[in-house]
Amino acid sequence: MVALMTCLLIVLSSGCSSDFGISMRLAGREEGEDTLSSCELSLKSANSNDAESVDGLQFMFRKIAAQRAQQHWLGVAEYCSGRFAEGTMSSALAGYRHYLLANQQDDSASPHSSLAEDGLNESELSDLGFDSSSISSAESSAIALAEDRSGFALEILAARNGNDAGLLALSDNQKAVAQTFVSVHPNASDPRQKVYSVTNLLSHPQTIADPANGLTAPTAASVLMNCARAEIAAMTAARNASAHPSSERLTRLVAELATLRAYQALKLGYPAFESALFVSKNAANSDN
Repeated sequence: MVALMTCLLIVLSSGCSSDFGISMRLAGREEGEDTLSSCELSLKSANSNDAESVDGLQFMFRKIAAQRAQQHWLGVAEYCSGRFAEGTMSSALAGYRHYLLANQQDDSASPHSSLAEDGLNESELSDLGFDSSSISSAESSAIALAEDRSGFALEILAARNGNDAGLLALSDNQKAVAQTFVSVHPNASDPRQKVYSVTNLLSHPQTIADPANGLTAPTAASVLMNCARAEIAAMTAARNASAHPSSERLTRLVAELATLRAYQALKLGYPAFESALFVSKNAANSDN
């Protein structure tokens, strides 16, 4: 009991790593056993913290667990081959869970360590090692197109909803991110169309059936979620097509960006459960 209380005090006072329990378990492994890989460590920590953030612990520990789960799921996306979509979407769900728990205490701390809750800027991209050596023109073009399409849609929705300042800010941010991704390969063709079909947006400015799963969601939330899906699809396609997988820093960059967009969608009211986020059909080319 004394040891348990000591560990809890360490967690609260020093913010010890969520790998603390895993390290203890590893220390007890039989001599000669293999240590866990980065993927295995991330997946084990993510699942453990996810479980602890839902129930079974006091409120404070649930909030800590949700924040750690959000980061470890990003690790799953970064290190685990074939788990990029799972890692990013699960990270968004854990981040949203932390957001809800934090709001219960009027705590506005963002669950993201590298990306601002309200957007992404060039200094943050630079901090993640974003340059022409870390991303191909095909990957940067696909992500730029997803961001630009989403930014245009949010601008239309903002106008249809009384010039909503929040949607306009998100739109401006997405267009700026798209520009950054285009500029990293200045000799490549610019994929942005600048203007896209608005038929569905004008018909459904408040709520819409998401073509990815048929669920009704706030239209702006659906736009952002499908932006995240398009970015996940771009990274997955790049991994599958290349004999040389993307670098970990690039994988992390796209994972954090897609997580951010999915997280923003959840904050705008997108259904926050796994079956709503994990769909086989990609709706990135729809005009919502």
